[in-house]
This record gives sequence, C-alpha cells and structure tokens, in this order.
Amino acid sequence: MSRLLLVEDDARVRASLTYQLEADGHALTAAASAEEALAGPLSASRPAPDLLLLDVRLPGESGVELVRRLAGEGRLPPTIILSGEASITETVEALRLGVHDFLEKPFSRERLLQAVRNALESEALKRRVAALESRLEEARPLLGRSPAMDRLRRAIEQAAPTDGRVLVAGESGSGKELVAAALHRGSRRAAGPFVKLNCAAIPEHLIEDELFGHARGAFTDAKASKAGLFEEADGGTLFLDEIGDMGLALQARLLRVLEDGEVRRLGDTKGRKVDVRVIAATHRDLEAEVAAGRFRADLYFRLAHLPVEVPALRERREDIAFLLDHFLDAFAASYRLRRKRVDPALLPPLESYRWPGNVRELASLAERLTVFGSDPLTPDQLPTAFFRPAPEGETGLLRVTEGLRLLPWKEFKAASERDYLEAVLQRTGWNLAAAARLLGLQRTYLHQKLGALGLERPRPGGQ
Repeated sequence: MSRLLLVEDDARVRASLTYQLEADGHALTAAASAEEALAGPLSASRPAPDLLLLDVRLPGESGVELVRRLAGEGRLPPTIILSGEASITETVEALRLGVHDFLEKPFSRERLLQAVRNALESEALKRRVAALESRLEEARPLLGRSPAMDRLRRAIEQAAPTDGRVLVAGESGSGKELVAAALHRGSRRAAGPFVKLNCAAIPEHLIEDELFGHARGAFTDAKASKAGLFEEADGGTLFLDEIGDMGLALQARLLRVLEDGEVRRLGDTKGRKVDVRVIAATHRDLEAEVAAGRFRADLYFRLAHLPVEVPALRERREDIAFLLDHFLDAFAASYRLRRKRVDPALLPPLESYRWPGNVRELASLAERLTVFGSDPLTPDQLPTAFFRPAPEGETGLLRVTEGLRLLPWKEFKAASERDYLEAVLQRTGWNLAAAARLLGLQRTYLHQKLGALGLERPRPGGQ
C-alpha cells in the first residue's frame, strides 16, 4: 500500500481527493498548509511519503516554495502539483526541481488516478534500476582456484546468512571490499542497501558527520538536516573499510551505536533506532593496536564476532596466471582493444614477485600492458621492480660461508659474474632484452659476455 500525502487548503477538495485515493487502495494523510505538513508528515524525523500531491496556492508558504525548500534539503519525494493557477515561471521551476507531473484543476478521477500510478511506477522503476546497478557493481566475483580462495569462499558462505558482525582482515588491495559485498549478497539483508565508508579516506570530523548525520543548525554550514550513513543503511549493511584508522573519540561513538542500535545526529536531542549489520575491514593488526592503546578493546570485541582473513596474492601464486587472463580480457573489452597474447616466459617473474599491492596491483599491471604492451606480452615489458630480489634482511649481495673454497681473485670474479648473470637470466625467463636493461648493459655486450662465460640458454626438457 502506497503512502500518499495531500497538501490542499480547500476542505471540500481535500475530502473528495481523500475519498478517491483511499478507494483506489492508497493510505492517505492530508494537511491544509505547507507549515502543517512540515510540522507533521514532512518533518525531517518522519519517513518521507511515497508521493506528495501539492496545491500551488496555499495560505502561508506556497506549494512551489515548499518544493524549493524540500529540494534544497535533498528530501523532495515524488511530487504531483495540483493547480489551475500556476504561472509558466512556477511550472518551469517546479519541473526543474524534480516535480513529476502537473494536474490542472478541475481534473477527472481517471486522470488523477492514472497520474498517481504513473508517478509511483516511475519511482519504483528508478529504485529497481539503482538497486540493479549497485548490485552489478558489488557482484564482482572473488576470482581464484587456489585452496586459499576455496577456504575464503567457505568462510563467506558460513558467515553471510547470520546477522553477526564480521571483521575482514587483509592487506591493502587483497579484495576486502569484495568480501564485504559477498557477505551482504549472501545475507537476509541482500534486498536492503549496502553502504560503504572508507575511514582512511576522509578527515575524522567529516567521518562523524558522514556516519551519524546532523541536525539543521548543528554548525555554521548546516543549513538543512542530513541523514547519516547508519540511517541510509537501515535494513541493510554498513561496510566500514580501514576501521583501524578511526580515532579513539569516534570509536567511542561507534561503540555506543553498536551497543544500543540508536543513532543521534550531530546537534540533535533525539536518537533514531536503526537496524544495520556492520561489516568492518582493516589491513592493521587490531590486536596489536589494542595492546598499543590505539584501538578500543571493547570495540574490537564488538566488531570481531566473525573474523574472516583474506589471503595476500603471494599466498596464492597459483591464481596469478588465471587472474592475469581475466584482467587482460576485461581491459581489452573495456577499451575496445585487441586482446594481447601472453608469452609463457612472462609468468615466472610474476609468480616470484611479492605483490605488495596484491590483486589491485596485478589489475593495474594488466591495464598497463593492455594499453602500452606489444603482442605478445614478454618479460622485458614488465617494470624493473619485478626483477629485483625480494628483501630478505641480508647485509650484503654475496653470502660468504666458512666452507667456501678460496680461489684466486680472477677465478672468483669470473665465477661470481657467471652465477649472477645466470640468476638474472632465470628471473627474466632468459629474455636477453630484459636482462640487458636490468643490468645496464648493451645487448651485444651481454651476448659477448655469455659466450665468454660459457652460458647457454637451457634447452627444453633439459637436453
């Protein structure tokens, strides 16, 4: 049943329209003026009606002025203007502000009911399209065939149907937001909103306003009331990314909401009940942050009912080739470019790399290779970082052990050069162009050096 609000000063018209609309199955509330509507059914603390039917000529604030006010505060519901007296200027302004339709008095019952149905159907269609677009964005799959990804998917399947709060831990770029979206899709709240906030992306005083909203006049620029993200997520899921970056004062306010399920806007005197499942994520070790006094222990235990760990890409190297193919396909299709082939020699340096940026870094590399790479994609097209040895905390390039056989200087120098060149060539898949670039040598000189040291490319099968 649709909730309609009629603002009409003429008592006879108001009674007639109320009878017609209620007979058509709608729940109708009526007000005689804009001021009466704002004090009651259109107040910021009440749910907005599904449709507003509004006379232009009202005592006090006019219908167009009311539309202007509600549009300025970002809470204008779908609206139909009822008038035979609106000027061209008023009509144009109302349409610009988002009014759905105009009905000139007198109008027939059929015309009224059809206009109401059209407005409600249009609004329902907009909501469905917005929900579909949101779900398509959120429905990016968790790709990978490794045992680590199988374990992650099982954890999501077990945690999603519950209403328990989930703490998603993992390195930056590992896919924590995708995990949160998958948890929302698999929950009983899937039809509700999925609202996201990155706590590390905006200043703390703005995070407070984003989360809890504010009342009109709460601070200098608060010219209108604003709902926070907790209210927007009512009936759905609120995802707080990088929760470990939230300051202690704000942690205390968040803890209070989690304890009593009530949100109070900044500058407001009343709280509002909300029904929200909170999923938090962090790349930090929150237990260590608690021990250091940077994160509240009570908030940590409130958030970590169901901990889920997202593996780093280096912990599932068997997925790298599969993910690379996926991203190359996606970027080629997105940019309308021909999909480039992958030389098998490209994979060893990718699989030995530590991937500090995880899957996000691999996607970025695939985009770079799609746009700038030549066909086929070979190791020499990779950034030099892919050929640097992983840091192991060693103090020097060469580890000299007690049992090393001592050699004359020239023999030791030749043996060291041979070992080092062989190691570089193995890392580049014996791509001489890439090796020469990394070593800062001319390719012709590198060929000469390999001949002098007796280094040859291994034959397939070790023959």
